[in-house]
Amino acid sequence: MRPVRLILWILLGTGLAPGAAVGRGADNQTPAFGAGAPVLNFRVTTFTKEGYRSWLLSGSEGVYVNPNRLDVTDLNLTVFVGDPSNRVDSIFLSPAATAFINARQVRGAGSLRLITDDFEATGEDWFYDHAAKKISIRKNVRVVFHAQLESILR
Repeated sequence: MRPVRLILWILLGTGLAPGAAVGRGADNQTPAFGAGAPVLNFRVTTFTKEGYRSWLLSGSEGVYVNPNRLDVTDLNLTVFVGDPSNRVDSIFLSPAATAFINARQVRGAGSLRLITDDFEATGEDWFYDHAAKKISIRKNVRVVFHAQLESILR
């Protein structure tokens, strides 16, 4: 089953999609529900090819825009290292964001708080590409390092 179809089935299976027209799409496999129908208090997990958790995307509300796009309120994106340790690599927190599920990318025009073991960053107008492991924060960036930076001024 393709990841998007699995995610849609998970979302529908929660019973948290009020107003959604539950049924089958034209291909008789994809769930058919109206674009713009909110999904409340949802969680979507993606996995690596080896079966380890890759990321956990959750929010207080998600609005399905198309099979690949989910607009999220109160985003909490937990990124895992993707190995048997199940260790958390980073956490992204934002009041509003757009997740592109197939591309494994998330973006937001508003604020972001990024938390890792080594640093914490805040800012606005941001973009995260999971495959490239790249984050861009374009406005009002503030970074606080938790690790000691030795010899930085020598």
